[in-house]
Amino acid sequence: MAQVLKDAVRSRIRDAALRCFADQGYAGTSMAGIAAAAGTAPANVYRYFASKEALFAAVVPAELAVRHDELLDARIAALADGGRDGSPAAELLDFWLAHRLAVSVLLDRAEGTPVAGYPAAFVRRLVDHVERALPARPDPAHHDLLHLVFDNTRRAIARILATATDDDHARVLITGFWSYQVPGLDGLIAHLGRSGHPGG
Repeated sequence: MAQVLKDAVRSRIRDAALRCFADQGYAGTSMAGIAAAAGTAPANVYRYFASKEALFAAVVPAELAVRHDELLDARIAALADGGRDGSPAAELLDFWLAHRLAVSVLLDRAEGTPVAGYPAAFVRRLVDHVERALPARPDPAHHDLLHLVFDNTRRAIARILATATDDDHARVLITGFWSYQVPGLDGLIAHLGRSGHPGG
């Protein structure tokens, strides 16, 4: 029975940490704040996790970013193929729903952690996919535009995942966002393919 209690406390601390990291960012979160959110004493948090760094690594593990990149690449490849195979979209969405707060933190709230560079890498990854699909290298203004568009995409996904009330709510928000975003990206890519200069 004591072991069940320990598992429950550990889980409560992890859940509280994720919520704190998603709401306040890693830098703005303290172990005392996590303890308060978990309904326990700071000393008890340290019994389970030696430091804030160790706790972050437990709730936003490095493998999360690796798997996210794999699913993102599959989703982009399916879109480039005309979106006929819907399974990559479903897999990415299921992953986001299964790891809502962790992905939100990874995309927008991990300053000061080993994955602090992930948001910029996410944007670069999407920009690179689009630029490789274009018939010619885009000019600097178009390159900047792609960065802006995909940085807004990153922020929107992170916000949806952090603020959705439950998985069903998140699913509705994400599929709605995709229904707006994908046609917009198609239009932008067509424009960039036709245009050799800004306003062309």
